[in-house]
Amino acid sequence: MLKRLIDEKREIDEVYAVGPIIMMKVIANLTRPYRIHTVVSLNPIMVDGTGMCGSCRVIVDGKTKFGCVDGPEFDGHKVDFENLTARNRRYLTEEQIALKRFTGAK
Repeated sequence: MLKRLIDEKREIDEVYAVGPIIMMKVIANLTRPYRIHTVVSLNPIMVDGTGMCGSCRVIVDGKTKFGCVDGPEFDGHKVDFENLTARNRRYLTEEQIALKRFTGAK
């Protein structure tokens, strides 16, 4: 839908993307060539909300930021989504084990 609005030459000054990391990455990549300011919300990567645990660490414009204290909103064109995706998958195995234990699945 956003691509269609852009192709229709609608005046779009800013886009806010909130959701899965891959969706925010796609939106940022879509708006970049048109220079549409794009804000992404990286709140799903928070654990303690103080920056102490470091799980919300993200690289923005080449600098380390903490989603819970420096964000969670960031310029989507400056977020290193490759690093963010890798960090987000870091504990995937442990999360799957914990989910199985919680649900009683085998």
